[in-house]
Amino acid sequence: MALKPCKVCGTLNAEGVDTCLSCGHDPEGSKRPAIFRYIAIAIVVCLAIPLISGLFNWILWQLKPKTPKPNPSKVSLVLNEIPDPLKKI
Repeated sequence: MALKPCKVCGTLNAEGVDTCLSCGHDPEGSKRPAIFRYIAIAIVVCLAIPLISGLFNWILWQLKPKTPKPNPSKVSLVLNEIPDPLKKI
């Protein structure tokens, strides 16, 4: 008894079996359409692009030099008391 690969999953099966022991399909059946492979690749790319771009932006943000903060001016908003000219010293 010879072994033949399943056309769907590639598992070796005996020559006279009706269903593949691995995937359950007919071993002489056709492969899955290539569209499934293309859809899987498109999904991976759609998930990978935002992840890679976010990582790239984070790295650039970490490498950007820190800008010095301006020193706040020391302005007092409280008026000093006006000296009383009649007050004895």
